[in-house]
Amino acid sequence: MSFPRVPLRPDRLQNLRWSFPGTYAFARDRLTVPLIHTEILRVAREYPIAFAQETEAWHPVAYLGDVDGAGNRFVGADGNWIARYVPFWLRVYPFVRDSDAVLVILDPALVGVAGAHAFTDEAGALSSAAQDVSRQLLKADLGAPALREASGALVADGVAQMRSAEPGRAGDHLAFVAAAGSRELIGPRVAEWYARTPSAVELAIAAAFSNTFLPRAASQTVLLHEPRPAEIPHPAAIQPLYVPPAAPADLDWLDTNEKIAF
Repeated sequence: MSFPRVPLRPDRLQNLRWSFPGTYAFARDRLTVPLIHTEILRVAREYPIAFAQETEAWHPVAYLGDVDGAGNRFVGADGNWIARYVPFWLRVYPFVRDSDAVLVILDPALVGVAGAHAFTDEAGALSSAAQDVSRQLLKADLGAPALREASGALVADGVAQMRSAEPGRAGDHLAFVAAAGSRELIGPRVAEWYARTPSAVELAIAAAFSNTFLPRAASQTVLLHEPRPAEIPHPAAIQPLYVPPAAPADLDWLDTNEKIAF
């Protein structure tokens, strides 16, 4: 279901309040979520990173869909998020960014006359809580131009490629970096890539590593009365040349720009 979006302005939000989500049922049908620069390595540990095109620009997203693209595989039946890390733009819902503006999605489950935080103060101006959210969202989005530049370079040079269409497979409208794709950057051309756009190197490595978390089709059951199909040997997976460290605490300092505090 789609809800109206209004600018974060006091004249559009008088006498209304909001709450941040306690559950994520609102994201049940979402197949992707945009990423901010401080969470790329965190996301790569649990979600496949892909590249989506919006107008003329490419940007990184976390792919949330199941193998059929029928729904978000990270939202449980009770609406709870079943991965350890929740991407930033889901945590700050009902706030979203649109170009240089902060918008509010008028989702009645989170925006109304009741809620944890008021949009306006007694004088009718934007409340300090709403102003703080606006400042922090704008700050979190500061890395977006660099991410778009890096994403566009990876797609333009073929390091990130659209997957060949296959019936029943999701994500065919997205570009992915193959497990060996980052070798293009950290091989003979690494100096060229660092001179051109250094963030593309880290982004390609993270995206290649994250392919581990792409949803896979379930294997078919073999019945006893049917002849066993011949096994097709699978080539050994090509391991990425860099693996982000496993300890979550190692990257806590990357999260400093995305805190929502009042």
